[in-house]
Amino acid sequence: MNIFPTPQAKFQPAAITPPRRIAVVFFLLALLALSPRSGSAQLLTPAWVELGPDGAALLRVIVNAPTDCPAARIDGANVPMTLRQPTPPGFRPACEVAIPAAAKSVSVNGQALVLPQADPTRIVAFGDTGCRIKDAKPPAKPQVQDCNDPSAWPFEQIASQAASEKPQLMIHVGDYLYRESPCPDDSKNFCANTPDGDNWASWDADFFKPAAKLLAAVPWAFSRGNHEDCTRSWRGWFYYLDPRPWSGMCEKYSPPYLIKLGGFQLAMLDSSPTSELVADEDQVTDYVGQLLSLRPQNAWLVDHHPFWGYSPTAGGLPPVPISAPLEEAWNRANPKGYSLILSGHIHLFEFVSVAGAARPDQVVIGDGGTSMSAPISIPLKGAPLRGAVTAGADTEHEFGYALFTKTGAAWQVVLKNRTGKALVSCNIPGGSIPCQSAASN
Repeated sequence: MNIFPTPQAKFQPAAITPPRRIAVVFFLLALLALSPRSGSAQLLTPAWVELGPDGAALLRVIVNAPTDCPAARIDGANVPMTLRQPTPPGFRPACEVAIPAAAKSVSVNGQALVLPQADPTRIVAFGDTGCRIKDAKPPAKPQVQDCNDPSAWPFEQIASQAASEKPQLMIHVGDYLYRESPCPDDSKNFCANTPDGDNWASWDADFFKPAAKLLAAVPWAFSRGNHEDCTRSWRGWFYYLDPRPWSGMCEKYSPPYLIKLGGFQLAMLDSSPTSELVADEDQVTDYVGQLLSLRPQNAWLVDHHPFWGYSPTAGGLPPVPISAPLEEAWNRANPKGYSLILSGHIHLFEFVSVAGAARPDQVVIGDGGTSMSAPISIPLKGAPLRGAVTAGADTEHEFGYALFTKTGAAWQVVLKNRTGKALVSCNIPGGSIPCQSAASN
């Protein structure tokens, strides 16, 4: 007997009795409940992995509505992501779930995530990435970057190029949101119709959209910058990026913590309210306490403001050492267990090694996309610091990212531009001649 209909025959579905119909409905609902939610309209960002205190790792994603939180697929099991509450006014909801330390595979809506790796040997870092739009009252002039020109604001290209390096860890040293003011009337060619202020639209334009490829490709460690202090974009920082529970309130100083990846550690220090040139005694006392509260081993100290970095000055004057409270706090605390300090804030690349003192090298990588600082043309070797002088230093004035690679016990950092071209290479520890131009390698 032919069980297939002839071309002229019409398919007639079998009648489903009410009890069977009810059973089918419940079966389908159960499948929906067990399956990760899908749909591009629900997830506004790729899912990302971020690192928290003492080996913790979180999976996060931003969604369109509170009911859109998906399920994560962890080692073959569906685990619901929970809403991060309360959602600040003007923001889209974030969903999160803790990743078990023993997890072997994690995905969201078919997007496989790269999990944290012990003792990473390939690390990318940058900071100060948003597009600057800051109006001013006369006689001061507005500061406006061309957000529509990838050569003027190359953050998306930098992030995509960094993703192609296949890093095992990504470190952002702070300052994510620079769209602080409405686009000035005389700058519409640069920033017409751009969002501004501490809200989802601005965070999406300045960070999540341009960083999407890199965000999905590697676990992240996030540092808080002065643009995320309690007078600026703190809501987006604490709600979306801080790895700890969210209270809906701003903290002037977040407690420091250690990220542990096998024998490798990052000591995360919140320097967001730091004075640049004055050693404010209250800040010095607070940072001394924070430095002494950590017990790092073989750690990089990550914060936004350099402990020993230099800010360019006008008129050919010598560059000025900045972050006086941090320098003084280091002198008083004399902390141990650090092999490198990684910071931003100055919109340049700087490598500073210190003479005659047990201080780790400093890398400043604040050239991730926002308007560049003026170049430093005066040699920094022998330049003064609090209680020390530089043994060797290098500065570069070009947008880019830092690629750290480890061979044996030694690290090397290479500054690369937005196309991936190597500009300068520095050894860690640095000594008196820490860096060489890429052409000389």
